[in-house]
Amino acid sequence: MLSGKKKGKKGAFAGLALHEDSLRYMELRQDGGGFRVTRQEVIPIQSGGIEKESVKHFDVLERGFSDLKAQIGRFPCPVVLGIPSRDAILRLIDYPKMPVEDIRDALSFEFEKYFPYSWDEAAPDIVEVEVPATQEMEPKSTVLVATCRLSYIRDLVRAADRSDIPIGAIEPMNVAFFRASLGDTARNDAYFIVGIEPDVTNIILGYRDNGILFRSTLVNLKMSGQESEAELMPILQDVQNTMVFAGNQYRGLTIRNLILGGSLGGNAKLKMLLEAGASVNVTVSNVWSSWRVQSDLAGVLGYDTAIGLALRDAS
Repeated sequence: MLSGKKKGKKGAFAGLALHEDSLRYMELRQDGGGFRVTRQEVIPIQSGGIEKESVKHFDVLERGFSDLKAQIGRFPCPVVLGIPSRDAILRLIDYPKMPVEDIRDALSFEFEKYFPYSWDEAAPDIVEVEVPATQEMEPKSTVLVATCRLSYIRDLVRAADRSDIPIGAIEPMNVAFFRASLGDTARNDAYFIVGIEPDVTNIILGYRDNGILFRSTLVNLKMSGQESEAELMPILQDVQNTMVFAGNQYRGLTIRNLILGGSLGGNAKLKMLLEAGASVNVTVSNVWSSWRVQSDLAGVLGYDTAIGLALRDAS
């Protein structure tokens, strides 16, 4: 479910994001130093299938998959499928310095110490990440563990298989959103990436090229962009609380930059509120330009995650 930056490969790359109102499919091909969109589809899905960043009814989702298959016909490559952020758990865990395979073995014996179900019920993925320096003297390995219930993955894959959608990988959507928003330029600082959707806010603490803290909080925003300051204030408070937590976790960590994205990431009032209330420099993500993606949709918000999924094997 997790992946770092990989060496680019030629060919087609496809991502499918599961949003509350629609399935968003993005198909890319490498073009010079960037990418070109060869196909994009938005498939509306029935209300109630996905709610608050969680799949509630797989039969509704399967109908959406079937509609996508009918629209696409033949898929040119395996699809990276994104799962809503609240259906996965992402957690940092520290171990004494050791190889990741040894960490996996150790985690299998103490999985329920960190997660609400057993190792046998889980579909975990583990990747070692770099975190800000601490005062600890002993060397350690820090891993980011992403997991969801194995039964969930089986239901998801079964629905895709019945619709003849070839699944190449499955990844939490907030991980894909982080990848897309980060862009392909290496960073050396700590920063926030915040994704704003009508029903959920994803707050990610990034350090260099790693996402090291993932939070999802429920909101209830309009799509008009005319939200009042009072309606936007909970997002600022969530960012402030995450900033305090990060400062306590990593003493001396300074966060000066925040990248704002998602369907409602272009809200100018929210940008000003975050700059004033969190004392950070806020930039609005544009995955089209940061990844040099050529498309008639260039500049349109809301495709960050689908692009990030497609980029999983291309970046």
